[in-house]
Amino acid sequence: MNLNFTKEACVDNIHDAINVEKNGADQIELCSRLDLDGLTPSKKLILQTIRAVSVPIKVMIRSRPGDFTYNQDDINTMLESIRFCLKNGINDIAFGALNSKRKIDEKNINQIISRYKELNITFHKAIDLVDNQIDEIKKLLKFNQIKAILTSGGQKNAIEGQENIKKLFECFKNKIDIIAAGKITNKNITKIHNTLGLKIYHGKKIVNN
Repeated sequence: MNLNFTKEACVDNIHDAINVEKNGADQIELCSRLDLDGLTPSKKLILQTIRAVSVPIKVMIRSRPGDFTYNQDDINTMLESIRFCLKNGINDIAFGALNSKRKIDEKNINQIISRYKELNITFHKAIDLVDNQIDEIKKLLKFNQIKAILTSGGQKNAIEGQENIKKLFECFKNKIDIIAAGKITNKNITKIHNTLGLKIYHGKKIVNN
């Protein structure tokens, strides 16, 4: 088993951002309010983090807590956040949108990618709320800017969802990156990797911080 994999640490403050880099994180997903599963970080925190760390930064774009079904005001707010990220040299974002039937919201995704073709998008754990992950991920493949899917395999965490994550990886491994997430820590990541064999893993405690 190849033990070369990327550790993406999820943080919502500058202290943790600095510490996870020191402790071996390969990249950072920057959010606010991890207690609400992550929202768009403030402009101040984005700028602080850009100045303080040298590893790649991915910014969560989620304008409010709750569901992932967005109206036009929500989308406009997120478009403004994306503009700010791009202006400051960040083109990696985590974003996801579903419609009222809990399927991929292609219309709102297209609003974003049609404006900002330089984006690299990770479709975040909204994908865990859909009824059929394989069918919905197939819809995402048409969007070239969507490079990865962040998932717990439709379960509460990556351990419970590992069989589903493995199926997704086998189905899409030559088309899009599958990033495992959900209770992955520096203590269990090697065991999880031995089962899944993915390129990227994500977690709040994926390294000591």
